[in-house]
Amino acid sequence: MEGKPAPSGSFDTERSAAHALRSELDARLTARDRAGAVTAALEAVDSGALGIADLYTLVVAPLLADTGSAWRNGTTRVWEEHYASATARTIIEALAPRVTAAAAETTERDTTVLLACPPGEYHDLGLRMVFDRFLLAGYPAHFLGADTPVSEICHAAETLGIGLVVLSASTHYHRVGLRHVVEDLARGLPAGTRIAVGGPAFARDTEWAAAGVAELLDPAAYGLPGLAPQTEAP
Repeated sequence: MEGKPAPSGSFDTERSAAHALRSELDARLTARDRAGAVTAALEAVDSGALGIADLYTLVVAPLLADTGSAWRNGTTRVWEEHYASATARTIIEALAPRVTAAAAETTERDTTVLLACPPGEYHDLGLRMVFDRFLLAGYPAHFLGADTPVSEICHAAETLGIGLVVLSASTHYHRVGLRHVVEDLARGLPAGTRIAVGGPAFARDTEWAAAGVAELLDPAAYGLPGLAPQTEAP
């Protein structure tokens, strides 16, 4: 079942499958073969070679991070980075029915989760994959996407009966601004609603939440499957 620890001895097999798929995706993207890239990713999941969470952790997230690094280094143009990100988004959305089916076989947890990018944050692909991981772990979850006003996050949390709000920041600039967003949310959310933050901006920051207004998202604490350590990404 998706989200369960991999059986002993399967790690090397998954790594090998991930390496092969990553090589194929790189080749497909170089050839501008979006359909072929999407098909390859779906076939890897449907064949059992990779679980959805492992596909995200071992293939999609590193691909996005490497693409972002190549853009910053000037070896990839903006449109090429956008092309790769758009293809990754298509893969993620195409997996939605499979995520729904796997989540239906998982014991439902008590906490309902809301995931959103705060105002001014448009990089939502990483958070979109975290959303799927919450679903796979049995959490009722809702995803609002990029650039969500604080007032709308609060209204959604009240309407949907949210127990945990998860926010994402992609850069140091967004991380600094996120503190003010969290403080506003703490005043506007229903009493008892927890706030967690994560994303590439926190790859090297383990002290941000020391003030107690929010927690750094700890995948192990919530039983999320296949979540890699935070890395710098576009």
